[in-house]
Amino acid sequence: MEKHLGPDRPPGLLAHVAGPSDDGWRIINIWADEAAFRRFQSERLIRAAGLAAQEEGFDPAKAAAFRSASVDGAEMPF
Repeated sequence: MEKHLGPDRPPGLLAHVAGPSDDGWRIINIWADEAAFRRFQSERLIRAAGLAAQEEGFDPAKAAAFRSASVDGAEMPF
């Protein structure tokens, strides 16, 4: 998936952390605001996901577990 997104940092992306977890892979992105994420989603993420899905070895069952959450400063745990 990452190779289809390209090397440049999307406008509004403040932080990107990824690594293995007990049940697969966890990716955490912090965006300046929801509008920046929605732009990235419509302009790049949907296309990259479609290209990744066409590759040999792609497992749609693993990709189906995607979920997201939005929090603001008042909800941050620190």
